[in-house]
Amino acid sequence: MATRLWSFLTADIRDLALDATRGAADAADVMLGLAEILAEEDASLQKLAPLVHQLDSLLAALNAPLGKLIRSPRPLGSIGTGLLKVYLEATQKEPTLAQSVALISQAAYLESFREFVKQHPKVEQWLVAKDGTPQAKTITLEMKALGIFELSDQDARLATLHFQQSALAAAFNNALRARLVQLGIDDLKMANRIVEVIAKNTNRHMKTAIADAETYLNLRVE
Repeated sequence: MATRLWSFLTADIRDLALDATRGAADAADVMLGLAEILAEEDASLQKLAPLVHQLDSLLAALNAPLGKLIRSPRPLGSIGTGLLKVYLEATQKEPTLAQSVALISQAAYLESFREFVKQHPKVEQWLVAKDGTPQAKTITLEMKALGIFELSDQDARLATLHFQQSALAAAFNNALRARLVQLGIDDLKMANRIVEVIAKNTNRHMKTAIADAETYLNLRVE
C-alpha cells in the first residue's frame, strides 16, 4: 500500500490545527520550530500540529532561505523519529513501514544536506549569499511534486537498505538539484555530484534514525 510523504500525518491531526495559519513562517523557520518543540519533554501533537500543517513535506525547507537551516543549532535527523514517536503516543496507531520511512528519510536527507554544506565552506557561503534573493523564496515544480509522491512498501524497504538506489532518493535528488539550479549553480555536473553524495550519506542517518525508532516501532525491515 502506497503512502504520501506528509498527508497521512496532516490528515490524522487536522482537528488539532485550527490555528495553523497563525504566525505562518517560511519552511526553514517551521523546521526549526519543530526541532525546538520535539526537544521539549512535553512535546505533543497539539503543539506540533500548527507547524506540521504549514508544510507539504519536511523537504519544503530546501525551498526556504537556506542560511537558517544550515546553521540550525539542533540536528535535523531526529525530527522524523520525533514526529513518529509523538504521533504514536497521541493516536495509539502505529504507522506503516512506508509512513515511518517517509518521515525518517526526509529528516535524514536534510541532515545529510546540512552536513555536506558544513563540510564545504564555499558551498555554504554561496547558499547563504542567496538568502536575500528572490529565487530563495520561489518553490520549484520538483519540490511541489514531492507533495504527491507516493511511497510503496517495496521502495520503503529498499530505502532502508540502500537509500541512494530507491525511487525516494531519485525524487529527493530531483528536488534538490532543481533548487540548486534555480539558485544559479553554474555546473550541472557539480549539482549532480552534490545530490549523489547527499543521497549516499543519507544511508548513515537513516540507519541511526531507524535504530532509534525501533525502540518504540516495529519497522519490520527485512
